Amino acid sequence: MRLLGMAGAALVAAFIVTGAAHAAPGFATADVNMRTGPDTEFPSVGVIPEGAPVEVFGCLNDESWCDVSSQDNRGWVFSEYLSIEYHGAVTALPDVGLGGFGIPVVVFNAGEYWNHYYVGRPWFRERDRWIAFKIHPREGWRAPPPGPRKAGWWRSGYRAPHGMRPPAEHWERRHGHDHDHR
Repeated sequence: MRLLGMAGAALVAAFIVTGAAHAAPGFATADVNMRTGPDTEFPSVGVIPEGAPVEVFGCLNDESWCDVSSQDNRGWVFSEYLSIEYHGAVTALPDVGLGGFGIPVVVFNAGEYWNHYYVGRPWFRERDRWIAFKIHPREGWRAPPPGPRKAGWWRSGYRAPHGMRPPAEHWERRHGHDHDHR
């Protein structure tokens, strides 16, 4: 059992090291909270401003949350508030999907993630609470359809998360949103 745990930790560590090579550059399409885990119950790392560049390292299998970095922070955001350049246009991540952007499906392990990105942060002392936290399916989100998808598939019946406006149907980078990727 201990050997299995060590193998799992090695696999997560390998992902953390190799995951950076597969990051997709994108943009936040609204002011969006970056969380310390894929649930609104997790503490906020801060707000990513609309138009700010992000690197997308992976998303949960249902594409509801994505692991991103922005500035010097790492955390989780709602996928529908991320857009990536695709065929000359900036496209909402759910419209094309992970495979179309080359973004991997990832799993969240609070202990490993927090130990890697949040040691020394004010909320780190609550680490044990979040390791034991049961992540719930995201309210109002449904998994993408199998196979090729039609752009906007997720908008039918969509309800924006509490306190958020729905994502713009055709978000464009405006003047002042031309941040360089780091």
